Amino acid sequence: MNKITEIDPQTAAEQVVPMLDEISPTMCMAKWLWSSIHLTNGLTNSCFLPPLHKIDAEAVKKNPRALHNTPEKKQQRAMMLKGEQPDGCSSCWRVEAQGKQLSDRAYRSSEPWAQQGWEDVIDTGADGDIDPTYLEVNFNHACNLACSYCSPHLSSKWAEDINANGPYPTKVPHNSIDYFKSIGHYPIPNREENPYVEAFWKWWPDLYPKLKHFRMTGGEPLMDKNTFRVLDYVVDNGRKDLNMSITSNASVPEKNWNRFVDTVSFITEYDKLESFRLFVSVDGWGEQAEYMRDPLDFDVLWRNVNNYLNRTKDGLVTFIVTLNMLSMPSIKKLMEGILELQRIHNVTKTRRDDNGKLIFYGIHRVYVDTPALHFPAWQSLKVLPKEFWHYGDECLEFMKANPDKNRESRWVGFKPHQIARFSRSLDFMKQGFSSLEEEVEAQGNFVRFFEAYDKRRGLDFHATFPELGPYYNKWKARL
Repeated sequence: MNKITEIDPQTAAEQVVPMLDEISPTMCMAKWLWSSIHLTNGLTNSCFLPPLHKIDAEAVKKNPRALHNTPEKKQQRAMMLKGEQPDGCSSCWRVEAQGKQLSDRAYRSSEPWAQQGWEDVIDTGADGDIDPTYLEVNFNHACNLACSYCSPHLSSKWAEDINANGPYPTKVPHNSIDYFKSIGHYPIPNREENPYVEAFWKWWPDLYPKLKHFRMTGGEPLMDKNTFRVLDYVVDNGRKDLNMSITSNASVPEKNWNRFVDTVSFITEYDKLESFRLFVSVDGWGEQAEYMRDPLDFDVLWRNVNNYLNRTKDGLVTFIVTLNMLSMPSIKKLMEGILELQRIHNVTKTRRDDNGKLIFYGIHRVYVDTPALHFPAWQSLKVLPKEFWHYGDECLEFMKANPDKNRESRWVGFKPHQIARFSRSLDFMKQGFSSLEEEVEAQGNFVRFFEAYDKRRGLDFHATFPELGPYYNKWKARL
Protein backbone atom coordinates (compact mmCIF):
# COMPACT_ATOMS: atom_id res chain seq x y z
CA MET A 1 0.00 0.00 0.00
CA ASN A 2 1.00 3.63 -0.39
CA LYS A 3 2.07 5.41 2.76
CA ILE A 4 0.95 8.81 3.95
CA THR A 5 4.09 10.92 4.12
CA GLU A 6 2.49 14.30 4.77
CA ILE A 7 2.53 15.27 8.46
CA ASP A 8 0.02 18.12 8.11
CA PRO A 9 -3.29 16.55 9.24
CA GLN A 10 -5.37 18.33 6.61
CA THR A 11 -3.20 17.23 3.69
CA ALA A 12 -2.77 13.74 5.10
CA ALA A 13 -6.55 13.34 5.34
CA GLU A 14 -6.93 14.40 1.71
CA GLN A 15 -4.30 11.87 0.65
CA VAL A 16 -5.88 8.94 2.48
CA VAL A 17 -9.35 9.20 0.90
CA PRO A 18 -8.45 7.48 -2.41
CA MET A 19 -6.58 4.81 -0.44
CA LEU A 20 -9.70 4.07 1.59
CA ASP A 21 -11.80 4.08 -1.58
CA GLU A 22 -9.67 1.27 -2.97
CA ILE A 23 -11.10 -0.91 -0.19
CA SER A 24 -14.58 0.59 -0.07
CA PRO A 25 -16.21 4.04 -0.18
CA THR A 26 -17.18 3.75 3.51
CA MET A 27 -13.95 2.26 4.87
CA CYS A 28 -12.61 3.61 8.17
CA MET A 29 -9.51 2.26 9.91
CA ALA A 30 -10.79 3.40 13.30
CA LYS A 31 -13.39 0.65 13.33
CA TRP A 32 -10.56 -1.86 13.65
CA LEU A 33 -7.64 0.02 15.16
CA TRP A 34 -9.17 2.59 17.52
CA SER A 35 -10.96 1.57 20.68
CA SER A 36 -12.45 3.56 23.51
CA ILE A 37 -13.23 1.27 26.45
CA HIS A 38 -15.10 2.35 29.56
CA LEU A 39 -13.89 -0.18 32.08
CA THR A 40 -16.11 1.40 34.72
CA ASN A 41 -19.26 0.00 33.15
CA GLY A 42 -18.23 -2.23 30.24
CA LEU A 43 -19.02 0.03 27.29
CA THR A 44 -17.04 0.62 24.11
CA ASN A 45 -16.99 2.30 20.73
CA SER A 46 -14.49 3.00 17.98
CA CYS A 47 -13.68 6.72 17.92
CA PHE A 48 -15.78 9.23 19.84
CA LEU A 49 -18.69 9.53 17.44
CA PRO A 50 -20.59 6.20 17.36
CA PRO A 51 -22.87 5.39 20.31
CA LEU A 52 -21.38 3.30 23.08
CA HIS A 53 -22.46 -0.32 23.26
CA LYS A 54 -22.17 -3.04 25.88
CA ILE A 55 -19.28 -5.47 26.20
CA ASP A 56 -20.18 -9.04 27.13
CA ALA A 57 -18.84 -9.54 30.67
CA GLU A 58 -18.70 -13.32 30.27
CA ALA A 59 -16.89 -13.10 26.95
CA VAL A 60 -14.02 -11.02 28.37
CA LYS A 61 -13.42 -13.58 31.11
CA LYS A 62 -12.58 -16.11 28.40
CA ASN A 63 -11.02 -13.72 25.89
CA PRO A 64 -9.78 -10.29 27.06
CA ARG A 65 -9.60 -9.13 23.43
CA ALA A 66 -13.40 -9.14 23.50
CA LEU A 67 -13.10 -5.80 25.29
CA HIS A 68 -12.52 -4.37 21.81
CA ASN A 69 -13.70 -7.01 19.32
CA THR A 70 -17.40 -7.02 20.09
CA PRO A 71 -20.09 -8.56 17.84
CA GLU A 72 -21.44 -5.08 17.10
CA LYS A 73 -18.07 -3.80 15.89
CA LYS A 74 -17.57 -6.89 13.75
CA GLN A 75 -20.97 -6.35 12.15
CA GLN A 76 -20.08 -2.73 11.39
CA ARG A 77 -16.71 -3.79 9.97
CA ALA A 78 -18.47 -6.17 7.60
CA MET A 79 -20.77 -3.37 6.44
CA MET A 80 -17.83 -1.05 5.75
CA LEU A 81 -16.01 -3.69 3.72
CA LYS A 82 -19.17 -3.98 1.58
CA GLY A 83 -19.38 -0.21 1.11
CA GLU A 84 -22.37 0.15 3.42
CA GLN A 85 -22.81 2.91 6.01
CA PRO A 86 -23.25 1.78 9.65
CA ASP A 87 -25.86 3.90 11.41
CA GLY A 88 -23.52 4.55 14.32
CA CYS A 89 -21.18 6.51 12.07
CA SER A 90 -23.88 8.92 10.92
CA SER A 91 -21.87 11.99 11.98
CA CYS A 92 -19.32 11.26 9.27
CA TRP A 93 -21.94 10.41 6.67
CA ARG A 94 -23.70 13.73 7.27
CA VAL A 95 -20.46 15.69 6.85
CA GLU A 96 -19.58 13.81 3.67
CA ALA A 97 -23.07 14.27 2.25
CA GLN A 98 -22.55 18.04 2.34
CA GLY A 99 -19.57 17.58 0.03
CA LYS A 100 -17.64 20.52 1.49
CA GLN A 101 -15.42 19.02 4.16
CA LEU A 102 -13.66 15.81 5.02
CA SER A 103 -15.16 13.83 7.86
CA ASP A 104 -13.36 12.37 10.86
CA ARG A 105 -13.21 9.09 8.92
CA ALA A 106 -10.47 10.60 6.74
CA TYR A 107 -8.63 12.36 9.55
CA ARG A 108 -8.53 9.26 11.76
CA SER A 109 -7.53 6.88 8.97
CA SER A 110 -4.62 9.11 7.94
CA GLU A 111 -2.98 9.22 11.35
CA PRO A 112 0.23 7.22 11.93
CA TRP A 113 -1.36 4.68 14.28
CA ALA A 114 -3.84 3.80 11.53
CA GLN A 115 -1.27 3.69 8.76
CA GLN A 116 0.93 1.32 10.73
CA GLY A 117 -1.90 -1.17 11.19
CA TRP A 118 -3.32 -1.07 7.67
CA GLU A 119 -2.10 -4.51 6.59
CA ASP A 120 -3.35 -6.09 9.82
CA VAL A 121 -6.82 -4.72 9.13
CA ILE A 122 -6.88 -6.26 5.66
CA ASP A 123 -5.67 -9.59 7.02
CA THR A 124 -8.18 -9.60 9.89
CA GLY A 125 -11.25 -8.82 7.82
CA ALA A 126 -14.61 -8.47 9.50
CA ASP A 127 -14.71 -11.55 11.71
CA GLY A 128 -11.25 -11.81 13.25
CA ASP A 129 -9.94 -10.32 16.48
CA ILE A 130 -7.45 -7.48 16.21
CA ASP A 131 -5.52 -5.50 18.80
CA PRO A 132 -6.07 -1.75 18.57
CA THR A 133 -3.11 0.50 17.92
CA TYR A 134 -4.97 3.45 19.45
CA LEU A 135 -6.61 2.70 22.78
CA GLU A 136 -8.39 4.95 25.22
CA VAL A 137 -9.58 3.65 28.58
CA ASN A 138 -11.12 5.01 31.73
CA PHE A 139 -10.66 2.97 34.88
CA ASN A 140 -12.83 4.92 37.29
CA HIS A 141 -15.42 7.69 37.42
CA ALA A 142 -13.79 9.30 40.47
CA CYS A 143 -13.53 13.04 39.84
CA ASN A 144 -13.13 16.16 41.95
CA LEU A 145 -15.10 18.35 39.51
CA ALA A 146 -18.75 18.35 38.44
CA CYS A 147 -18.57 20.19 35.11
CA SER A 148 -21.79 21.71 33.86
CA TYR A 149 -22.17 19.44 30.83
CA CYS A 150 -20.90 16.25 32.48
CA SER A 151 -22.94 13.58 34.25
CA PRO A 152 -22.92 11.28 37.31
CA HIS A 153 -21.81 8.19 35.41
CA LEU A 154 -18.60 10.02 34.46
CA SER A 155 -18.00 12.03 37.64
CA SER A 156 -18.33 10.98 41.27
CA LYS A 157 -18.67 14.67 42.19
CA TRP A 158 -21.73 14.86 39.94
CA ALA A 159 -23.08 11.72 41.60
CA GLU A 160 -22.82 13.46 44.99
CA ASP A 161 -24.95 16.32 43.66
CA ILE A 162 -27.65 14.03 42.26
CA ASN A 163 -27.71 11.80 45.33
CA ALA A 164 -28.19 14.86 47.52
CA ASN A 165 -30.58 16.88 45.36
CA GLY A 166 -32.05 14.64 42.68
CA PRO A 167 -32.06 15.18 38.90
CA TYR A 168 -32.00 18.69 37.45
CA PRO A 169 -35.47 20.11 36.68
CA THR A 170 -35.16 20.45 32.91
CA LYS A 171 -38.18 19.59 30.77
CA VAL A 172 -37.02 15.97 30.89
CA PRO A 173 -35.26 15.54 34.27
CA HIS A 174 -31.52 15.68 33.66
CA ASN A 175 -28.77 13.42 34.98
CA SER A 176 -30.97 10.95 36.81
CA ILE A 177 -28.83 8.19 38.28
CA ASP A 178 -31.76 5.80 37.90
CA TYR A 179 -31.77 6.54 34.16
CA PHE A 180 -28.07 5.75 33.75
CA LYS A 181 -28.55 2.54 35.70
CA SER A 182 -31.49 1.56 33.50
CA ILE A 183 -29.42 1.85 30.30
CA GLY A 184 -26.37 0.13 31.78
CA HIS A 185 -24.13 3.21 31.84
CA TYR A 186 -23.69 3.62 35.58
CA PRO A 187 -20.30 2.51 36.93
CA ILE A 188 -19.79 -0.71 38.80
CA PRO A 189 -19.19 0.27 42.46
CA ASN A 190 -15.54 0.08 43.52
CA ARG A 191 -16.41 -2.41 46.24
CA GLU A 192 -17.69 -4.92 43.67
CA GLU A 193 -15.78 -7.18 41.30
CA ASN A 194 -15.20 -5.54 37.92
CA PRO A 195 -14.64 -8.13 35.17
CA TYR A 196 -13.66 -5.44 32.67
CA VAL A 197 -10.75 -4.06 34.70
CA GLU A 198 -9.60 -7.61 35.45
CA ALA A 199 -9.74 -8.50 31.75
CA PHE A 200 -7.77 -5.36 30.87
CA TRP A 201 -4.86 -6.30 33.12
CA LYS A 202 -4.86 -9.85 31.72
CA TRP A 203 -4.72 -8.40 28.20
CA TRP A 204 -2.19 -5.69 29.01
CA PRO A 205 1.12 -7.66 28.70
CA ASP A 206 0.15 -8.83 25.18
CA LEU A 207 -1.49 -5.56 24.17
CA TYR A 208 1.17 -3.15 25.40
CA PRO A 209 3.84 -4.02 22.77
CA LYS A 210 1.34 -3.44 19.93
CA LEU A 211 -0.01 -0.06 20.95
CA LYS A 212 1.04 3.12 19.19
CA HIS A 213 -1.17 5.45 21.24
CA PHE A 214 -2.52 4.82 24.71
CA ARG A 215 -4.70 7.38 26.46
CA MET A 216 -6.21 7.35 29.94
CA THR A 217 -9.33 9.40 30.68
CA GLY A 218 -11.91 9.52 33.44
CA GLY A 219 -13.49 10.67 35.59
CA GLU A 220 -10.19 12.14 36.61
CA PRO A 221 -7.45 9.58 35.92
CA LEU A 222 -5.03 11.16 38.38
CA MET A 223 -7.41 10.11 41.16
CA ASP A 224 -7.24 6.41 40.24
CA LYS A 225 -4.62 3.85 41.27
CA ASN A 226 -4.71 2.07 37.89
CA THR A 227 -3.35 5.18 36.17
CA PHE A 228 -0.26 5.11 38.34
CA ARG A 229 0.03 1.35 37.84
CA VAL A 230 0.29 2.02 34.09
CA LEU A 231 2.88 4.77 34.59
CA ASP A 232 4.95 2.56 36.89
CA TYR A 233 4.77 -0.20 34.27
CA VAL A 234 6.21 2.22 31.70
CA VAL A 235 9.05 3.10 34.07
CA ASP A 236 10.02 -0.59 34.14
CA ASN A 237 9.07 -1.44 30.55
CA GLY A 238 9.81 1.58 28.40
CA ARG A 239 8.71 1.68 24.76
CA LYS A 240 10.31 4.30 22.58
CA ASP A 241 7.69 3.90 19.85
CA LEU A 242 4.65 4.45 22.08
CA ASN A 243 2.78 7.73 22.52
CA MET A 244 0.99 7.92 25.87
CA SER A 245 -1.40 10.54 27.17
CA ILE A 246 -3.72 11.42 30.02
CA THR A 247 -6.80 13.63 29.98
CA SER A 248 -6.95 15.63 33.19
CA ASN A 249 -8.58 18.67 34.72
CA ALA A 250 -5.08 19.58 35.99
CA SER A 251 -6.52 20.62 39.34
CA VAL A 252 -6.33 17.45 41.41
CA PRO A 253 -5.04 17.40 45.00
CA GLU A 254 -1.39 18.46 45.25
CA LYS A 255 -0.24 15.00 46.37
CA ASN A 256 -1.69 13.37 43.25
CA TRP A 257 -0.32 16.06 40.95
CA ASN A 258 3.19 15.85 42.37
CA ARG A 259 3.28 12.07 42.04
CA PHE A 260 2.13 12.37 38.43
CA VAL A 261 4.71 15.01 37.46
CA ASP A 262 7.49 13.19 39.33
CA THR A 263 6.78 9.98 37.41
CA VAL A 264 6.35 11.60 34.01
CA SER A 265 9.51 13.66 34.48
CA PHE A 266 11.40 10.38 35.00
CA ILE A 267 9.72 8.78 31.98
CA THR A 268 10.58 11.72 29.72
CA GLU A 269 14.08 12.26 31.10
CA TYR A 270 15.07 8.66 30.36
CA ASP A 271 13.18 8.42 27.05
CA LYS A 272 10.86 5.65 28.17
CA LEU A 273 8.27 6.68 25.55
CA GLU A 274 8.22 8.31 22.14
CA SER A 275 6.10 11.06 23.67
CA PHE A 276 3.92 11.88 26.63
CA ARG A 277 0.99 14.25 26.26
CA LEU A 278 -1.20 15.87 28.89
CA PHE A 279 -4.67 16.71 27.59
CA VAL A 280 -6.06 19.52 29.74
CA SER A 281 -9.81 20.07 29.79
CA VAL A 282 -10.73 23.74 30.08
CA ASP A 283 -13.40 25.67 28.19
CA GLY A 284 -12.83 29.35 28.92
CA TRP A 285 -10.74 31.75 30.95
CA GLY A 286 -10.68 32.63 34.63
CA GLU A 287 -13.92 32.91 36.55
CA GLN A 288 -16.02 31.86 33.57
CA ALA A 289 -13.95 28.68 33.16
CA GLU A 290 -14.45 27.97 36.86
CA TYR A 291 -18.21 28.36 36.51
CA MET A 292 -18.38 25.79 33.70
CA ARG A 293 -16.14 23.29 35.48
CA ASP A 294 -17.21 23.70 39.11
CA PRO A 295 -15.36 23.74 41.54
CA LEU A 296 -12.29 24.40 39.38
CA ASP A 297 -9.59 26.78 40.60
CA PHE A 298 -8.34 28.24 37.31
CA ASP A 299 -5.14 29.62 38.82
CA VAL A 300 -4.22 26.17 40.14
CA LEU A 301 -4.83 24.68 36.69
CA TRP A 302 -2.64 27.25 34.95
CA ARG A 303 0.10 26.89 37.55
CA ASN A 304 0.04 23.10 37.25
CA VAL A 305 0.32 23.21 33.47
CA ASN A 306 3.38 25.43 33.75
CA ASN A 307 4.79 23.10 36.40
CA TYR A 308 4.36 20.10 34.10
CA LEU A 309 5.95 21.91 31.14
CA ASN A 310 8.88 23.09 33.25
CA ARG A 311 9.62 19.73 34.85
CA THR A 312 9.16 17.28 31.97
CA LYS A 313 11.57 16.94 29.08
CA ASP A 314 9.60 17.74 25.94
CA GLY A 315 6.33 16.84 27.64
CA LEU A 316 3.39 17.89 25.45
CA VAL A 317 0.15 19.65 26.35
CA THR A 318 -3.06 19.83 24.35
CA PHE A 319 -5.87 21.98 25.68
CA ILE A 320 -9.22 20.33 24.99
CA VAL A 321 -11.60 23.26 24.74
CA THR A 322 -15.12 21.88 24.42
CA LEU A 323 -16.78 24.87 22.82
CA ASN A 324 -20.17 25.65 24.29
CA MET A 325 -22.16 28.84 24.50
CA LEU A 326 -20.56 29.81 27.82
CA SER A 327 -17.08 29.50 26.29
CA MET A 328 -17.58 32.32 23.84
CA PRO A 329 -17.22 35.46 26.00
CA SER A 330 -13.72 34.44 27.14
CA ILE A 331 -12.56 32.21 24.29
CA LYS A 332 -10.18 34.74 22.76
CA LYS A 333 -8.60 35.36 26.17
CA LEU A 334 -7.98 31.62 26.50
CA MET A 335 -6.35 31.48 23.06
CA GLU A 336 -4.15 34.42 24.02
CA GLY A 337 -3.10 32.53 27.14
CA ILE A 338 -2.29 29.42 25.13
CA LEU A 339 -0.21 31.51 22.74
CA GLU A 340 1.73 32.92 25.69
CA LEU A 341 2.44 29.41 26.97
CA GLN A 342 3.85 28.60 23.54
CA ARG A 343 6.14 31.62 23.71
CA ILE A 344 7.45 30.47 27.08
CA HIS A 345 7.78 26.74 26.48
CA ASN A 346 8.15 26.08 22.75
CA VAL A 347 11.54 27.78 22.31
CA THR A 348 14.16 25.53 23.88
CA LYS A 349 17.40 27.39 23.12
CA THR A 350 18.96 30.19 21.10
CA ARG A 351 22.36 30.99 19.60
CA ARG A 352 23.89 33.73 17.49
CA ASP A 353 25.29 33.14 14.02
CA ASP A 354 28.49 34.66 12.62
CA ASN A 355 26.69 37.93 11.95
CA GLY A 356 25.29 38.16 15.44
CA LYS A 357 21.77 37.26 14.37
CA LEU A 358 19.80 35.35 16.99
CA ILE A 359 18.77 31.86 15.84
CA PHE A 360 15.93 30.12 17.67
CA TYR A 361 15.54 26.39 18.26
CA GLY A 362 12.42 24.77 19.57
CA ILE A 363 9.67 22.20 19.32
CA HIS A 364 5.90 22.31 19.42
CA ARG A 365 4.84 21.49 22.97
CA VAL A 366 1.57 23.40 23.49
CA TYR A 367 -1.44 22.60 21.30
CA VAL A 368 -5.19 23.22 21.27
CA ASP A 369 -8.27 21.38 20.04
CA THR A 370 -11.75 22.91 19.92
CA PRO A 371 -14.54 20.35 19.44
CA ALA A 372 -18.11 21.65 19.65
CA LEU A 373 -20.39 20.49 22.45
CA HIS A 374 -23.51 18.78 21.08
CA PHE A 375 -25.17 17.60 24.29
CA PRO A 376 -26.83 18.84 26.39
CA ALA A 377 -28.49 20.89 23.69
CA TRP A 378 -29.21 23.80 26.03
CA GLN A 379 -25.49 24.49 26.47
CA SER A 380 -24.43 23.96 22.87
CA LEU A 381 -23.13 26.77 20.70
CA LYS A 382 -26.47 26.84 18.91
CA VAL A 383 -28.09 28.48 21.94
CA LEU A 384 -25.77 31.48 21.78
CA PRO A 385 -27.72 34.51 20.51
CA LYS A 386 -26.52 35.86 17.16
CA GLU A 387 -25.54 39.11 18.84
CA PHE A 388 -22.66 37.24 20.47
CA TRP A 389 -21.37 35.33 17.46
CA HIS A 390 -18.75 38.04 17.14
CA TYR A 391 -16.87 36.46 20.07
CA GLY A 392 -16.17 33.41 17.95
CA ASP A 393 -15.49 35.40 14.78
CA GLU A 394 -12.99 37.62 16.59
CA CYS A 395 -11.23 34.60 18.05
CA LEU A 396 -11.04 32.95 14.64
CA GLU A 397 -9.47 36.09 13.18
CA PHE A 398 -6.99 36.13 16.07
CA MET A 399 -6.00 32.54 15.30
CA LYS A 400 -5.63 33.31 11.60
CA ALA A 401 -3.50 36.35 12.43
CA ASN A 402 -1.17 34.15 14.49
CA PRO A 403 -0.34 31.16 12.27
CA ASP A 404 2.35 28.71 13.26
CA LYS A 405 5.35 29.10 10.93
CA ASN A 406 7.81 26.93 12.85
CA ARG A 407 11.14 28.74 13.26
CA GLU A 408 9.86 31.88 11.53
CA SER A 409 7.22 32.32 14.26
CA ARG A 410 9.45 30.76 16.95
CA TRP A 411 7.11 27.75 17.09
CA VAL A 412 4.30 30.00 18.29
CA GLY A 413 0.92 30.08 16.61
CA PHE A 414 -2.01 28.01 15.44
CA LYS A 415 -1.71 25.26 12.86
CA PRO A 416 -4.00 25.10 9.80
CA HIS A 417 -5.95 22.11 11.12
CA GLN A 418 -6.48 23.85 14.48
CA ILE A 419 -7.89 26.91 12.73
CA ALA A 420 -10.05 24.67 10.53
CA ARG A 421 -11.36 22.81 13.58
CA PHE A 422 -12.38 26.05 15.30
CA SER A 423 -14.00 27.26 12.08
CA ARG A 424 -16.03 24.04 11.80
CA SER A 425 -17.29 24.54 15.35
CA LEU A 426 -18.42 28.06 14.45
CA ASP A 427 -20.19 26.67 11.39
CA PHE A 428 -22.04 24.30 13.71
CA MET A 429 -23.01 27.26 15.90
CA LYS A 430 -24.39 29.21 12.95
CA GLN A 431 -26.44 26.29 11.63
CA GLY A 432 -28.88 26.94 14.44
CA PHE A 433 -31.64 24.60 15.52
CA SER A 434 -33.76 22.69 13.05
CA SER A 435 -36.95 24.34 14.31
CA LEU A 436 -38.13 27.26 16.42
CA GLU A 437 -39.74 24.80 18.82
CA GLU A 438 -36.40 23.07 19.38
CA GLU A 439 -34.68 26.41 19.95
CA VAL A 440 -37.26 27.61 22.47
CA GLU A 441 -37.08 24.32 24.36
CA ALA A 442 -33.29 24.57 24.60
CA GLN A 443 -33.51 28.15 25.87
CA GLY A 444 -36.04 27.12 28.50
CA ASN A 445 -33.91 24.20 29.62
CA PHE A 446 -30.91 26.52 29.81
CA VAL A 447 -32.71 28.60 32.44
CA ARG A 448 -34.10 25.58 34.29
CA PHE A 449 -30.69 23.96 34.48
CA PHE A 450 -28.54 26.93 35.44
CA GLU A 451 -31.05 28.27 37.96
CA ALA A 452 -30.73 24.96 39.82
CA TYR A 453 -26.97 24.83 39.13
CA ASP A 454 -26.47 28.21 40.82
CA LYS A 455 -28.57 27.21 43.82
CA ARG A 456 -26.85 23.86 44.33
CA ARG A 457 -23.31 25.07 43.71
CA GLY A 458 -23.46 28.49 45.34
CA LEU A 459 -22.72 30.20 42.01
CA ASP A 460 -24.11 33.29 40.27
CA PHE A 461 -24.71 33.13 36.52
CA HIS A 462 -25.56 36.83 36.20
CA ALA A 463 -22.41 37.96 38.00
CA THR A 464 -20.22 35.61 35.97
CA PHE A 465 -21.80 36.20 32.55
CA PRO A 466 -23.32 39.71 32.77
CA GLU A 467 -23.41 40.04 28.98
CA LEU A 468 -25.78 37.06 28.74
CA GLY A 469 -28.03 38.13 31.60
CA PRO A 470 -30.69 39.94 29.50
CA TYR A 471 -31.24 36.84 27.35
CA TYR A 472 -31.42 34.62 30.43
CA ASN A 473 -34.14 36.89 31.83
CA LYS A 474 -36.00 36.93 28.51
CA TRP A 475 -35.99 33.13 28.30
CA LYS A 476 -37.04 32.82 31.94
CA ALA A 477 -40.01 35.13 31.40
CA ARG A 478 -41.40 32.66 28.84
CA LEU A 479 -41.45 29.73 31.28
